[in-house]
Amino acid sequence: MRFLLNEMWTSEIARQLRRRGLDVIAATERPHRYRGVPDDVVFARAQEDERAIVTDNVQDYAHLVAEAAGRGETHYGVVFALRPSFDRARPRVVGDMVRALAAFGELGDSSKVVAGAVFLQRSDA
Repeated sequence: MRFLLNEMWTSEIARQLRRRGLDVIAATERPHRYRGVPDDVVFARAQEDERAIVTDNVQDYAHLVAEAAGRGETHYGVVFALRPSFDRARPRVVGDMVRALAAFGELGDSSKVVAGAVFLQRSDA
């Protein structure tokens, strides 16, 4: 499974996940075609790159997922990482995100997210 971390997530999460063997990029890494573009463009580009988007922006991305479904389009999915489990203001959020996404990505079953959205769960492992 390939991930794109949306702009609200630090690139440190992507670096740590890559060390664990996952295919992850962060919109905040330079240079990147995901940086500073509207959500619908991020969504479209993630589909071109066959990546699931990791975000906490439910309002905009749930709408994009619904629009794609309404058009009968498949996509690589959206993974919502929400507060309080993934509160960006907490210093431990990097470790929490790395553990949770590593556990999710290691499942190897992208069908849980393809053409839909899932809510990431904390992994204390």
